[in-house]
Amino acid sequence: MMKTLIKPLLLASVVALGVTQPAKAVDQDDLIAVLQDYMEMAAFGDGVITADQLKAMMNEQEVFIIDARQEQDYNQSHIPGAVNIDWRFVLSELDQIPDDKMIVLYCDTGILSSKAHMALRLIGYDQARVLFNGYSSWSE
Repeated sequence: MMKTLIKPLLLASVVALGVTQPAKAVDQDDLIAVLQDYMEMAAFGDGVITADQLKAMMNEQEVFIIDARQEQDYNQSHIPGAVNIDWRFVLSELDQIPDDKMIVLYCDTGILSSKAHMALRLIGYDQARVLFNGYSSWSE
C-alpha cells in the first residue's frame, strides 16, 4: 500500500470505530470517500472465517490469532496460541501484528473484533479475518 494512503486510512478507521474528534483535523468528505471505496471493494462476507475453517487452517499453515477480549476473559479461556490484544488497542499494538500471514481476530460474539478487523483492513492488512460468531463458535 502506498505510504500516502496510510494516514487518511488510519484516520478513516478511527472515525469508523466511532471516535469523531480526529475528524476535525481532516476533511470529512475525504474520510467518507476513503470509507466508501473500502466498502465498495469489500465483498459480502469478506474477511470472515468460521471456527471449522480456522481449526483446519491451524493444522495446515501458521495463523496469527488475536483474542480481542479483555484480559480477564482471555485468562479464563482462549484459543490455543492466541495473543491477547484488546480490540480497542489493535492499532497501537501494530508492532506485535505480523503483516505477512493470516490474522484472525475474535471476541465473544464477533461484534467488537469486527471493529478491530475493519481498522486493520483499512490500513492494509488484507489477510485479516474475523471469527464468525466469535469465541462462542470456537468453544461449541
